[in-house]
Amino acid sequence: MLNVASAATPCDFKGLSVGDRATPQQIMQRFGVTKYADSDTPLTPDQLKARLERAKEVSLINALEEEEWKQGPACDKTSCRIPYGITVGEGPFPINVGVFIAFDKTEKITAIDLSYSKSDWDDVLQLLNTKYGNNWRKDETEEVTTDYKNKKSELDTVTVLTHRNLGTNPKTGDKCSIIAMSRDVVFLHTTPPAYKAVLEIRIISKNF
Repeated sequence: MLNVASAATPCDFKGLSVGDRATPQQIMQRFGVTKYADSDTPLTPDQLKARLERAKEVSLINALEEEEWKQGPACDKTSCRIPYGITVGEGPFPINVGVFIAFDKTEKITAIDLSYSKSDWDDVLQLLNTKYGNNWRKDETEEVTTDYKNKKSELDTVTVLTHRNLGTNPKTGDKCSIIAMSRDVVFLHTTPPAYKAVLEIRIISKNF
C-alpha cells in the first residue's frame, strides 16, 4: 500500500473543516445554497400520522429520508443538510453527493458526512486518496441488505476504510477521524441512490 504522509491530513470538505465555526447561513453559502428550510418546525398531527403510515411501508429511516429529500436543503439548531445538488470530481459526469454538517451550541462544526452512490465508490476513493492520502486500514464484513417493502434480502460485502492518520484543522488545531464505508445501512434506500456509500469526518473531542 502506498503511504502518503508527507503532508498533514486535512479535516475538510470543499474548504469547510471540522473545528471551524460557522452559522447555518455561512455553511449553506459555502456550498452555494441561498434558500433552505427550517427543519426545526414541528410536525402537525397529520404530518406525523403520514410519517408513521409511510414508515410501515418503507421503514422509519426511509420515511425520514423521503421527507428530507422532498424538503431539500435545510438546517436546524444542530445541523444542516443538503440532500442533492453538490458534486465532486471533474469531467462531463461529476459525482453527486449528499452533505450533512453537524455543529455544537457554539457553532463549532463537529462532523461532516457525505453520501453517494455505491457505484461511484472506486471513483470517489481516487479523490479521497488524492486529498487525504492513500493510507487506510481496510476491513471487510459480510452484511445483509433488505428491501423493506418486499422483505427480500441480499448478502453484501461492506468495505470500511479508516484513515491511519488523524486529520488536522490547521487554523484551530482540532483533530479528526476519517472513515469511508461502501454501504451505510441495512435497508435499501427509497431515495436515490438505493445503495449509498458514506464518508464520515468526525472531530476528536477534547472533552474527556
